[in-house]
Amino acid sequence: MDKDKDKVVKLIPSTEGLTAKQETFSQLVSEGLTLTDAYRQAYNTDRMKDSSVWVEACKLRQHPKVSLRIDALTADITARKQSEDDRLRIFVTEQLKQEALGAGSDSARVQALVALGRSVAMFSDKVIEEESAERTASEIEAEIQDRLSRLIGS
Repeated sequence: MDKDKDKVVKLIPSTEGLTAKQETFSQLVSEGLTLTDAYRQAYNTDRMKDSSVWVEACKLRQHPKVSLRIDALTADITARKQSEDDRLRIFVTEQLKQEALGAGSDSARVQALVALGRSVAMFSDKVIEEESAERTASEIEAEIQDRLSRLIGS
């Protein structure tokens, strides 16, 4: 039982074992910078060729601890973004519900209900066209003549 007390689950690996420059590189990459741009910001590359920077950045990205840190930071950013999106979606939905129930006019109520319906994909602005089987030239000609005769005859 005492062994279980000492175990700590780490969702985001700490910076343990990483240098300050490796941590900076990891954070920059997880924020969306390219490997070379992140490497240039984290390290002194004034005397390095572009190809050397690229090679070193790729090597650093493959370093086990750096790779694990980048993946953990990226996952954390993604989770926070998803959480923010969810909160915003809930807020908008609640506001639309309140507007639909307490709107001062019928048109405002209908607009709120339509917006609420669209938010849950109840309505679609897409026109779905059915694919018809291939037709012969004579079938197409007959259909055109039929439509023309209806238009002219009317």
